[in-house]
Amino acid sequence: MYQMKNYLKIALWVGLIALGCIATIKFSKKINWAKKYLVEKESYRHHKITNPLIDKIPENKNKIIFGLDLSHHQRNINWDKVANNPPHFIIFKTTEGSSHTDSKHKQYRKKAREKNILVGGYHFFSYQSTGKKQARHFLKHLKLEKGDIIPVLDVEFSKTMNSDTWIKENIEAFITTMEEEIGVKPIIYCEIAYYNRFLKSKYGDEIHLWLSDFRTKPENQFVLWQKTDKYKQSGISGTVDYNIFNGSKADLYKICY
Repeated sequence: MYQMKNYLKIALWVGLIALGCIATIKFSKKINWAKKYLVEKESYRHHKITNPLIDKIPENKNKIIFGLDLSHHQRNINWDKVANNPPHFIIFKTTEGSSHTDSKHKQYRKKAREKNILVGGYHFFSYQSTGKKQARHFLKHLKLEKGDIIPVLDVEFSKTMNSDTWIKENIEAFITTMEEEIGVKPIIYCEIAYYNRFLKSKYGDEIHLWLSDFRTKPENQFVLWQKTDKYKQSGISGTVDYNIFNGSKADLYKICY
């Protein structure tokens, strides 16, 4: 019996060591994969610029045209307080993928309109369904009105992305469907690395870019620049995304439907 107990202890220790080795190998693979993912992503950030920025942002800070992008994550909004010092525009998350609809977009858009704030809507692109399905889902729930900001397609890097070919084909399908249905291409929200990798070769300067860069002003041409996610807006708890429009208030209406 004593000998049997020793065998069991040894077997237990061997099993634990084996599990530890397996976990270490898996963790190591994850680290190596993450490093490769980040290195590859970063490499696209520094591609040659073919659409250099024409900077129209006013030097006077009081004249800068700025806006927010909001979703259901901003749960409690006091719209009276927002209206006391309102942004020039707000772009609301409308849909994601081919089935998800943001639970607050209808209510928030209505409230913003009541406060005479220019509104728009964006769709968060998913790698789980076709671009055509996603575009139709977006348009169904967007309820685009004359004078709204042109619809936005939000495309972002993900650790579960499909092949480059699939991504390019389905972003193109999304853009084509939008253009067929409403007559304009959507504004594209992305990082410059994403634009360089998936959009530049096909669209060049044909699309309006809403570039996200929390480090520095993009050197590439953009209509919107998401400068920070740490902005404090009266009437909204916590911090929100702050976006600068590249132009004057009169120019802003040029990207409206």
